[in-house]
Amino acid sequence: MLELLKAIHFLSFSVAIGAGISNLALGARLSAFPPQAMPPLGGFRLLLGKLSTIGLILLWLTGIWMVAVTAGMRIFDNQIFLWKLAAVAVLTVFSIAANLTVAKAKKTGMPPDANRMKRLGFGSQAMAILALILAVVAFN
Repeated sequence: MLELLKAIHFLSFSVAIGAGISNLALGARLSAFPPQAMPPLGGFRLLLGKLSTIGLILLWLTGIWMVAVTAGMRIFDNQIFLWKLAAVAVLTVFSIAANLTVAKAKKTGMPPDANRMKRLGFGSQAMAILALILAVVAFN
């Protein structure tokens, strides 16, 4: 069971970070596309955002489950794990902020604030990479 949880956890991380990086890369190149390409590209970026969010949710669920079946409350004695958890919490706040920004933009019919989304995207990627590095150290 633990191996299955780890596999889902690692795949979820791959989807979340891969979709996030793809979204940032596409956003960086948007100015190269003609205006008529924006609606389909915007739809694709929404899909990438949803994939990142689903990956993050699965990371939380599998992470909590793995802690419950292995270390239990002892894991909180591991200071590096606590720093990793803090990085994931900040990442989650960034993700919620990005999703709320997109939802607000959809209501108004305007695109989301590009600078805000860029900052949230880069912040999310930085926290994801930090969380990964801290997880490797915490569980080594």
